[in-house]
Amino acid sequence: MPKVSAQYKEEKRNHILESALKCFGEKGYQATIIDDIVKDSNISKGAIYNYFESKEEIYLQLLKKRTNTFFEEMDEVNAQLTSAKEKLANLFKRFKKQELKEDDQQTMRVYIEFWLYGSRQEDLRKILAERYNRFIDYIVNIIVEGQNSGEIKKEIDPQNISRIFWAIRDGNVLHYSFLGEEEQYRIAWDTIEEMFLNYVQQ
Repeated sequence: MPKVSAQYKEEKRNHILESALKCFGEKGYQATIIDDIVKDSNISKGAIYNYFESKEEIYLQLLKKRTNTFFEEMDEVNAQLTSAKEKLANLFKRFKKQELKEDDQQTMRVYIEFWLYGSRQEDLRKILAERYNRFIDYIVNIIVEGQNSGEIKKEIDPQNISRIFWAIRDGNVLHYSFLGEEEQYRIAWDTIEEMFLNYVQQ
């Protein structure tokens, strides 16, 4: 039996993830079954289970991949920036430039659906909370950096303002995933950026 290369395994794994994301987007997370992913990917059920133990694991790996990509891209740009103000601007730029095709709207819906689904299960809630805290810590670090450099008001609580930012971000995503109003989504981000920076900056 020929030896399967690591590259082949990674390509197969990514193909399964891409098919799963498509199925989740079209049918919803809970309505999707492994057979749907089998049909879309043209990979046998047994082969899929060689890579992933369950539908939950498939989605969590999708989420992990998207999260890691986000931080890798942000860190690459931030390495060239010298101020907290620039890093906050980069954060807003990242959200405002997001593509908003039908597939992206579906992905947002799946994220919200899984978030609600996971909130009722202790193990998933813990995983989702860890992801949430990773984003919060990222923003906190920028706020603290800005306070130390004199760019951001000292009296602002970094944890509180970071959680408020993320709550507003989630709210905008929720509205867009339901209403699909791209122009309003982008206008909202412009307003959020202006209000947030006016509030935190010296």
